[in-house]
Amino acid sequence: MTATYRLQLPLLIITYVIFSSITIVAKAIAYASPKINQKILIGPNDINAYPGETIQFPCIVSKQSDAIVTWCWNDFCTLGKTQLLRYERIDDSLISIYQYTAYPRFQLLINERLNHYNLSIVHVSNKDEGIFQCQVQRTMNAHEARSERVHLTLIAPPDGQPTLILPNMPLKQGQSANITCLSTPSKPASKLILYKNEQIITKKSSLMIFYELDMLTKKNVTKLVYIIDDPDSSWDNARIRCEQIYQYANNFHKDISTRIHVHYKPKARIESQNRYPLTVNSTATFRCIVHGNPEPQLRWFANSMDLTSLTSSIINIPLSRHVHNHSIGCTAINSIGTTNTSIRLLIRYSPIFIVRPPKFVVLDFDDKSPTSNPMILRCIVDSFPRSRISWYRYGQKLAEGSLFNLENITTREQQGIYSYRVETDGFETLYNDFIIYIKGKPLVYIQESKQHYSLNIREFECQVYSSSSILKISWKLNDQSIESTDQSLISTTCDNHSCLSKLIYNNRKIFSSTNNLNRLSCMAENEYGYEQSRLYQINLDEDPSTILISIILSIFFLLTILSIVAIYCGCRVRHRRKRSIKNLPIVYDAHYSINELIKDVASLRTSDLRTCNPSFNDNDQLSLKIEQTKIEPTDHLLTSLFNNNRTKKLMDNLSNESSTNSSGFHSKSTTTTFNNEYSPRLVETTDYTFSGIPPLYTSQYQMNV
Repeated sequence: MTATYRLQLPLLIITYVIFSSITIVAKAIAYASPKINQKILIGPNDINAYPGETIQFPCIVSKQSDAIVTWCWNDFCTLGKTQLLRYERIDDSLISIYQYTAYPRFQLLINERLNHYNLSIVHVSNKDEGIFQCQVQRTMNAHEARSERVHLTLIAPPDGQPTLILPNMPLKQGQSANITCLSTPSKPASKLILYKNEQIITKKSSLMIFYELDMLTKKNVTKLVYIIDDPDSSWDNARIRCEQIYQYANNFHKDISTRIHVHYKPKARIESQNRYPLTVNSTATFRCIVHGNPEPQLRWFANSMDLTSLTSSIINIPLSRHVHNHSIGCTAINSIGTTNTSIRLLIRYSPIFIVRPPKFVVLDFDDKSPTSNPMILRCIVDSFPRSRISWYRYGQKLAEGSLFNLENITTREQQGIYSYRVETDGFETLYNDFIIYIKGKPLVYIQESKQHYSLNIREFECQVYSSSSILKISWKLNDQSIESTDQSLISTTCDNHSCLSKLIYNNRKIFSSTNNLNRLSCMAENEYGYEQSRLYQINLDEDPSTILISIILSIFFLLTILSIVAIYCGCRVRHRRKRSIKNLPIVYDAHYSINELIKDVASLRTSDLRTCNPSFNDNDQLSLKIEQTKIEPTDHLLTSLFNNNRTKKLMDNLSNESSTNSSGFHSKSTTTTFNNEYSPRLVETTDYTFSGIPPLYTSQYQMNV
């Protein structure tokens, strides 16, 4: 046995050494020659084809020369043997066309130079549908490469409209419901769109789409499901439309629509029919608008009024301060539920005092008990809008709010007249005074109440405050007591805590000179002693307003007198002008104007009328001569002028011309001759004024021109 083991041991060692050497050599060869990654440069894509068409899946790869390219159909990668059909040359490239023996309509087009391995299917049919994939098998030095899985689908358009499936109507609020839309079978599957009142529903959380296979037609069916979580009023009477779109057929759009009904909880709102803001002593009108399915019933309610008997949608409420800040509402009820809505009445009203500070507050510094002296004054006002309360002393603001703390008053100098002011937006500000009196001597104030400058009477008031009885009130002027006499009258009235003394006096009877200081004071006495008011300086000067009024009245009176004088002078001048006008006779004829006559007469008597300025013309000379000499009446002058022989001849010619041309104008004048004298016949009398050039004189006789 030992000899046998000794013979086998060297043999085992030699075998181990040989195996190790082979392994090392193999690893060295593998390290020296690494594997190459093969790639699909251009792979196939999904194809939708009509039956009978020829399609082609491309596959361009990068591979080793000894790598094999195969096609897989529905994950079946052994389509069988191929046989060469023919060669084709395209763009200087030789293409080898092979045919699968088991599938004669499947052809493989190979371009070895460009590594093209395309799969072509001739006259596709429904049997050819499926998943295709291009695959490069691996070798010793190359990894495997595969393309994406692509689909071949035969186009089969739908032949009807979609189907809409709804739950039982009506829907109820609070209960979910599904709306389902099914498409007509088609290949590939159709697209479904759901509309609500022509608005696309895009809520992804409630919208689901499924694709199913119709076992009868072997076509695809699209199923759309929309879940209504909580139907409400927006879904009631809503139009639901489902549209089917098939993109592989020209303009294929089919839809189906219907309306859904929902029973929902009623909705209510109150509408005000008033002008704001609301005010007291008026009436407010409100309307409750409700809607629901089924039709709801309406009821009114209020926290301060019983309105259950009112069922009308309109209500009128009288407004007062007592209903301010109260709520009014309406209730809508149907089989689904109940809805309440309300509004709050905000009414503007003027401030009303609920708690008013006392008019007279007494503080006793000698009594230290906590109950003897008030610590806080309260002023509570009811109003809307809310009032603002301020506390003052002699116009200076001390505090704000409804409370005034009296603990801050520690000295007698702080007593006096205080006031509080209540300000409310939209209303007048309220002012009230009160007295803070520290127990002891009287509190005395003096002031002038009114003056009567026209009667020289003046009035003063002395206000005295005291917690105890007021024993005496006296007046002093320049440290001299004033008693009630004809020149001055003193009257005093008292109530619980105050007295008012009035002093009325005549300035002129009491004061003889304005140079005196004229200091007036008032003194009051109670059980604690005397107290004098401040000194009041009396001013006896005239009131500036009275002086101004006197000046204005004086100016007005002077202007009135001047106006009367001016009017009188104007009337006198006008009257004199009328009297200075001279009335002279005018000789006229139908074709002969007065100015022409005067010119002719003036030319005959030029030598007699040259007494005026030589620069005057003949007419002016004649007029001036008549005015200056005041000779005999004009008819006598004209008669004397006409006695001249040359004048007679001239007038005869004028008379003949007048008779000859009488057809052109109408004349009311005639001429007669007495004792070889030419004289005009004067008919009527009138006043005549020339237009244009001012007349030389006016006449009382009438003339026609």
